[in-house]
Amino acid sequence: MPREDFRLHAFAQHQEHRDLVSIYREGIDDHSIQGFVLASSRKLVVLQYVYDFHLDGLMVLRVDDISEVEVSATSVFQKELLVQEGLEDKVPFESRFELQNWRTLISQLVKEHPLMILEREAGEEKDFAIGRVEAITTTGVRFKHFSGAATWADSTVELKYENITCCQVGSNYVNFYQRHFERNSL
Repeated sequence: MPREDFRLHAFAQHQEHRDLVSIYREGIDDHSIQGFVLASSRKLVVLQYVYDFHLDGLMVLRVDDISEVEVSATSVFQKELLVQEGLEDKVPFESRFELQNWRTLISQLVKEHPLMILEREAGEEKDFAIGRVEAITTTGVRFKHFSGAATWADSTVELKYENITCCQVGSNYVNFYQRHFERNSL
């Protein structure tokens, strides 16, 4: 079975079994990413991201960047802890995602998530942008971003789909800024 088909089959099995997986991206991230697989395609995988036993929003990764997916004894035990705490019941396993490509997925996510994080983690030029989608084009996303001090940039940036490696929505980090902007009517 080709590597691409093997990965797709593995993601489907982990989704069906509701496994807590660790994902490794050699050359991109020194640490594993832990989560539940909610959906996958040949190009993208959607995770319910789990960080320090907290459900921390949705994380979408580019499949080509993934070097290994593992369900270790630690993952099995930690999933049991999440079950005991009632957190597994809060994982949106029944959600459906448009995973043809970044364009279809971002178009879907932006309807429910006014703010998101888009990252380019591969290559020499790294980029982290938090903000809102201004326009979705055929080649990328026009994105209005803000600084860590919640100051909006004067202009938008164009993030090319081919460079995006990760998208996050509904995370604790994003939600704190969202509530800040709502309180301050920005």
